[in-house]
Amino acid sequence: MYREITVDRSLLYIEQYHIDTFNELAKKYSQFNYLVKEGALNLIDAWIIAFNIWLLLLPDKYHIIHSAGKTLFYSSNFVILTALEENIHINQLKARENRPELLYYIISLQLATGINRWILHVMLKHDLTDMIERNKNRVYFDAHLGTKEEIQIFLENQSRFVKAAVKELNSTNSFDKMIRRSINESHNVYNDYQNKSKEAGT
Repeated sequence: MYREITVDRSLLYIEQYHIDTFNELAKKYSQFNYLVKEGALNLIDAWIIAFNIWLLLLPDKYHIIHSAGKTLFYSSNFVILTALEENIHINQLKARENRPELLYYIISLQLATGINRWILHVMLKHDLTDMIERNKNRVYFDAHLGTKEEIQIFLENQSRFVKAAVKELNSTNSFDKMIRRSINESHNVYNDYQNKSKEAGT
């Protein structure tokens, strides 16, 4: 599924080598790819989310910035991206000098699933279930390529979700709890793998 990631499907300004690097990680650490799961969005979209999170966790020196053109179409995703960028746990991860390649890959996958399920939670809580059904039958991150009518419906749905997401972010700590839980689970998976590797080597 990670091979479905393309430059055009990313919410951030990237080049092909970013995708190639991520794909190499996905191939190298394929035993962890089960961590990416469906939620409000299908598996292809979940992988695109994982890729965007991996980019977001790169140190600031890489200057990964939002795609201005995509902001117009995917307003709800940029609400979530902004919430991630302002989150203390994400910023601590970005600032770390010790950045084990595998750990950061696992965190990207685990956070993608966490976010996908958080989106599902918001949709169910705010009666946006029609959007869930629609997302099952398409690649969400290709929505900007649709017909004029399809794009109009998509933009209206984006507006509906933005209102629900902002309300959830401002009135609950569910997003922060999801991030903390995802990071903790990532460390557990990583440490378990490290311990088993040591045992196998002795």
